Amino acid sequence: MSVLLIDAGNTRIKWRYQPDKGVYLRGDCAHSEVSRLEWPEVAQVLVSSVSDNPGLKSQLFDQFGSRLIWLSEPRPDFQGFVHCYSKPERLGIDRWLAMIGARSHSTGNLVVVDSGTALTVDLLSLKNHHQGGFIVPGLTLAQQSLWQNTERVIPYPDEADSGQLEPGTDTVQCVLAGVRRQQVSLIQNILNEHPDYEVFVTGGDGRWLAQAVGEEYWPELIFDGLDTLCAGYFLP
Repeated sequence: MSVLLIDAGNTRIKWRYQPDKGVYLRGDCAHSEVSRLEWPEVAQVLVSSVSDNPGLKSQLFDQFGSRLIWLSEPRPDFQGFVHCYSKPERLGIDRWLAMIGARSHSTGNLVVVDSGTALTVDLLSLKNHHQGGFIVPGLTLAQQSLWQNTERVIPYPDEADSGQLEPGTDTVQCVLAGVRRQQVSLIQNILNEHPDYEVFVTGGDGRWLAQAVGEEYWPELIFDGLDTLCAGYFLP
């Protein structure tokens, strides 16, 4: 059965589609570009959405109707995942799916890092107990906080990001190296406290972070989580 998987994040919309066995088609766009897309004709559409996204939801419903499954919060009756939140519906759908996706690749204890608009870190035991997590501003959000709220910290147009973690030699480099080091230090501290946990790093800003902490980058954990739901929940 052909299924279109869509990950509607805070900044971009990504999708994955498998028209034939072993063949995947992928794409992404800004939210403002959704109306110009032509979606494939499929048997089911499974959407993970961290916000309301009414334009996307309306467009997909017009084309797919009852074939559309819209996920904005974890499914409380999904077997094999034990929540630590007293109100599981308040756990971000992206965090939940990333943990389920990581579980499809490993049977051990997991640290799941999603580096996007926010940087989230979640701990999942080998018995699939969510042990809690951490949320801090992502790279862009942390930078914007400084640019917008600190009088003398200004993104001068003649300064550029060096992409390094070493001390900066101008304001832009100092800010960007600083927020990167904050994130690297957080991840390294968590890993030092959980040496027997396997690390999965995903998200739009995850590639550099994975490299900085010496771990593998997993760009499609949310899609892997959606695939798991398809196999064990929505599809026969």
